[in-house]
Amino acid sequence: MPEMKQSKFFVVTDALINNIPMSLAVSAMCQGIAILQGNVPHWIWPMYWINVLVAWVIADIIGICIQPPKHAFPLAAKHGQPGSKEFDKWMGIHINTWYTTILVICMTILNTQILAKVPLIGTIMGILINYIPVWILCMIISLLTQKPIAKLAHKIVKDEDVFPTDQQ
Repeated sequence: MPEMKQSKFFVVTDALINNIPMSLAVSAMCQGIAILQGNVPHWIWPMYWINVLVAWVIADIIGICIQPPKHAFPLAAKHGQPGSKEFDKWMGIHINTWYTTILVICMTILNTQILAKVPLIGTIMGILINYIPVWILCMIISLLTQKPIAKLAHKIVKDEDVFPTDQQ
């Protein structure tokens, strides 16, 4: 089964950089959804920056500890050769689903249970309402930023590009 090899330094560098645009956008979208629903009266900058920081830290933990690309690689390799459109599509779908699922759950709990103290049903509804828009937004952002950021991370760590290996 094909496997993905990356240096630990690359994984950390890539996660730290890659999660910045994602955290900014997801935090903006979720606050915007809360405003449109009437759950938040207006834009609250301190809340936005708290969400950005927490989302960035959680996304970094996901990227460094869980390493979704490593798990996505064998699945994507079943659909195409590394670098092909099919392979890239399946990598993106799998990775995006990991990040979105964990981030939406954690960030909704933060905003509804920890910061706002709303009933549990509000948390459940927040997760359900935010999941698809956040998944779509994250997919778009990753399509736009993932490859340039990966190239930058490889340049910073002076590492070669990801390469598959055949290990049983």
